Amino acid sequence: MEERSLFHRMRQIFREEGETEEVGSQAMKLIRNIVRYLDKDAKDIMTHRRDIVGIDEEETLETALKFMLGERFSRFPVYREDIDEIIGTIHLRDAMTCYFTEANRNRPIKELKGYIRPVDYIPETKSIDTLFRRMQEGNNHIAIVIDEYGQTSGLVAMEDILEEIVGNIMDEYDEEEEDIEVQADGSYEVNGFTDLEDLEDLLNIHFDKEEYETLNGFLIHQLDRIPGEDEHSTVLYDGYLFTVLEVDNNAIQSVKIEKM
Repeated sequence: MEERSLFHRMRQIFREEGETEEVGSQAMKLIRNIVRYLDKDAKDIMTHRRDIVGIDEEETLETALKFMLGERFSRFPVYREDIDEIIGTIHLRDAMTCYFTEANRNRPIKELKGYIRPVDYIPETKSIDTLFRRMQEGNNHIAIVIDEYGQTSGLVAMEDILEEIVGNIMDEYDEEEEDIEVQADGSYEVNGFTDLEDLEDLLNIHFDKEEYETLNGFLIHQLDRIPGEDEHSTVLYDGYLFTVLEVDNNAIQSVKIEKM
């Protein structure tokens, strides 16, 4: 049975029979992740354009390398003028290799032709199972997501896809951050960009996810506006009180959730 057919069969069984005591919690979590994986597109898991950490092709290697060493990524998009014109990617290892040649240090990134790797461009609607195979076949670790107007919508890394199946992947440079933290009083402090599906599992409630997929999107939809940075708006939904704790860059960053 092909991998995709196998995953679809697992999804069918899971939906027909639901969770049983015979299946361990870790196995069930993996199956649930596979079920979600098959239903998602690139837009669902991408890093939004506002969060892309890229390198201007006009930057000198020395300046770019100092910047890269301060980040937690190993691969960086290289753009021309702005993030809507990404011309490739550069790996931290390649940048360090170039730096060992003194003549390269003051050269702009765009002149390091052999070290700027080609990048794949995909539509927002590309299914992530298809994208996964495409990235494997092309040995690509990053794909740039393009919207219907030809502008950069976001970025998908191979790590993003794997995390959809096996959970969060930590590397040696990652600082572990919990999206959901249980407080002493039994409430939850939750990252605004937490997937609503994770909250459904935690709270045993249902969200209408047609128009939004994150807690941030849900609350903005409920409030019909973006709260101010000093405002602690509240939403009562399905027996839970959602209180906005932090707003930054026109997005809800942190929320308190408590059962009423």
